[in-house]
Amino acid sequence: MVAPVEIIGLSWYRREDWLALRELFVDAHLLHTKWEDWQRAAVTVEYELRQRGKRVARAEIRPEPFAAWCTNLGIAPDASAGNRWASEAAYRESRQQN
Repeated sequence: MVAPVEIIGLSWYRREDWLALRELFVDAHLLHTKWEDWQRAAVTVEYELRQRGKRVARAEIRPEPFAAWCTNLGIAPDASAGNRWASEAAYRESRQQN
């Protein structure tokens, strides 16, 4: 049996969704104020992970589907939920590659 490919999910936000996501996240005070600042930090993290030999999947988080997903699971829309969303997206991607 082939071992699953390890892919790290990285929460990814579109510029046009930034303000809506900041309003949605209950811990928005932990997010960067500007999308440009977040994007710069995210690209740096992605680069560092790839330099360490990790595969990275950008898991786009859109306000409406993310809010519905959180409601379905009974969890708060926060950074932890965003990380879970990204991890699940990476898992699905790794399963498709095997």
